[in-house]
Amino acid sequence: MKTILTNCTVIACTGKQPMKDVIVIVEDDKIAEVKAGTYSQAVGEGERVFDLEGGYVLPGLWDVHAHLGDLIPDPKHLLETESPIDYAIRAGRNAMDALRAGITGIRILGEDHYADVAWKRAFDAGVFVGPRLFVCGKAMCITGGHGHGTLGSVEVDGPYEMRKAVREQLKHGADQIKLMVTGGVMTAGEGMQESQFLPDEIRAATEVAHQKGKRVCVHAWGAAGIKTAIRGGVDSIEHGLLDDEAIEMMVENGVFYVPTLNVTQGEKQIFEGGMPDFMVEKILGSAKAHLEGFQKALKAGVKIACGADSSPVADFTLSEIEHLVKAGMGEMEALIAATRTSADLCGVADRMGTVEVGKLADLIVVSANPLEDISNIRKLKLVLKGGKLVETREPEGLTDFWELFFF
Repeated sequence: MKTILTNCTVIACTGKQPMKDVIVIVEDDKIAEVKAGTYSQAVGEGERVFDLEGGYVLPGLWDVHAHLGDLIPDPKHLLETESPIDYAIRAGRNAMDALRAGITGIRILGEDHYADVAWKRAFDAGVFVGPRLFVCGKAMCITGGHGHGTLGSVEVDGPYEMRKAVREQLKHGADQIKLMVTGGVMTAGEGMQESQFLPDEIRAATEVAHQKGKRVCVHAWGAAGIKTAIRGGVDSIEHGLLDDEAIEMMVENGVFYVPTLNVTQGEKQIFEGGMPDFMVEKILGSAKAHLEGFQKALKAGVKIACGADSSPVADFTLSEIEHLVKAGMGEMEALIAATRTSADLCGVADRMGTVEVGKLADLIVVSANPLEDISNIRKLKLVLKGGKLVETREPEGLTDFWELFFF
């Protein structure tokens, strides 16, 4: 199958300026040509042509900090009462909704019941049509540490237990390894600046993961824990109340940063989301430092990727991209964070994340220029995954995700 996109502008997210009045030719699952002109030939056998009427072609968007089964808030107490099967169904619905919104790649940083692994295999096999998933299996935390009892977290103490726990995730098919290095928002009785895993435990995880060619990502708010994690060889910092020394270390070591800005900067989510008071108090107490650390990291040239850490993924990924711009990124920088850099963090930048010949044809088309207003990423016209057209309209009879699980 040959798919031809014409009468469009390409924002390739390579760092180069947009290309106006071009033709994008997709053959099977890859981009075959990107060239100037307007397609005016007769449609041949095995071809289809989309006149995009001046639309904008971009790489598919990414969210590299997601938990498909997470619910914050959880007014129906589903996480306490639902079966593993119900959990897995809800997680899959979340992922498929995200693809319809133009999110073609998702990195999942901790999931119960290995639901992330199961859905990755199902999508890869074509059992269902969903985004490309990059999975961590279960996250590791210290006994009683951040996230214990949630998202299938494994409580681990000492380097020997850590090595076994990491190998267990790799056995189940994990693409990356997730560690909870500091306290956080959702767990009561701990501070966000509190360090948890010790240096030898972190080093044990990175040694085993790197031996298999896998990266290690860490939940880390506090600056002390961030620096301990970087010294231990981790590959990405999630959240991060960064100080100057931590930023310098990230630049020197090529560590990625996934700031999840909407966690502290999304006022509607914070004040209207129904979160417990202790969570709101933590968020408000860290919001200023979070924003300032992000802005310093941006100025210093830290590699910043896009992750929302909130469900439904379809809604919050777009919101996170908008928050990147509100916090100081240019529109092009934010789009690159949500495409090329996110693909790079997942180790697939050679195959995905930009509109270039030879890359997989994971593409979106929007009707207005997101470089003029980043919220134009919401004006979605078309989604292709691997050259195949994705139906962006909700199927008739489909119940809204918010109505199903939040109200």
